Amino acid sequence: SPYKAPAMLSLIPHLEQNEGTFYPRGGMISITNALYRLAEKKAVTFHFNCPVTRIMYMDGKIKGVVVNDKNIHADVVVSNVDVFFTYKNLIGHIPKAKKVLKQERSSSALIFYWGIKGSFPELGLHNILFSADYKNEFEAIFKKRTITTDPTVYINITSKIEPALAPSGSENWFVMINVPANSGQDWEAIRQKARQEIIAKINNRFGVDLESMIRTETVLDPVLIEQQTSSFMGSLYGTSSNSKMAAFFRHPNFTNYIKGLYFCGGSVHPGGGIPLCLKSAKITGELISRDYKHKKRTSH
Repeated sequence: SPYKAPAMLSLIPHLEQNEGTFYPRGGMISITNALYRLAEKKAVTFHFNCPVTRIMYMDGKIKGVVVNDKNIHADVVVSNVDVFFTYKNLIGHIPKAKKVLKQERSSSALIFYWGIKGSFPELGLHNILFSADYKNEFEAIFKKRTITTDPTVYINITSKIEPALAPSGSENWFVMINVPANSGQDWEAIRQKARQEIIAKINNRFGVDLESMIRTETVLDPVLIEQQTSSFMGSLYGTSSNSKMAAFFRHPNFTNYIKGLYFCGGSVHPGGGIPLCLKSAKITGELISRDYKHKKRTSH
C-alpha cells in the first residue's frame, strides 16, 4: 500500500518516469529464452517436468533433493520458488520457518488476457486508469481482503510496440487489477464482479462497447498463480512492503540453519520485479562462489 510503504520506494516511479524502462523484443518470454541459451552455453543441464518434493538436509547441512522419489545428492541447493513455499512444503520444521510464515503477504493480481478486435490509438504500451478513491482501494485489499468497486486498471498492449504480436486490426491486452492474496475468498464471484467493473470503466472512459470487441480471453487469479508458480497464497512479491522492516529487510539469500541452502527470486532479498529477481540470482551466485571457492564445482 502506498499509504503504508516507506517513502524510499517512491524512487521506483521516479526511475520509471524519468530514466525510462526497457522493452524486451518478443515480449517477456525473450528474457527467459536468453537466460536459457546462456545457461546452455555454460554447460548447465536442465531437467524439465521433474518437480522437487523435498529438500534433504541432516545435522544442519544440505544433502540434496528428492525428485520423482529419487534422492539426488548435492553440496548446494538453490531454491528460486517462494521462500514461504520452500519452508512450508520442501524443508519442514526449522526455527526460521515459523517467523517467515507469520509475515504479511503482498498483494496479488487478477489478470485478463484479452484479444481485442479493433484498435485504440489513444492508448500506448503502458496505460493506467486510476481509481477515484485510491486509499479505499488499498484498504479493501489489505484490511478487508477483497476488491473495491472502483479498482485501478493497468492495461499493457505490447502490440503497440510490436504489431506482429496481434493479428492485423487487433490488439493484445494484458489487463490487471490489484487484489489480495488468496485466503479462501470466492474468486469466481470476484472475477465476475471485477470483469464487469473493468469493462464498464473502459467503456465510460473511451465511449466503446468493449465486450463486443473481446475475441479471446484467458484469466489468471491468485489461486492459479499459486498453482502455476508455487507463490504462497498467490502473492506477487512474497512479503508485503507495508513497513520499513518488510520492505528493506527481506529474507536473505541463505539460511544459517542449513549450510548449503540458498534462495533467490522475488520473495527474498532484494525484492520482487524482474530486475530485482535477476539481481537476486546474481547475489546468490556470488554468495555460493564465495562460500565454495576452494571446492571443485559439479552440477546435476
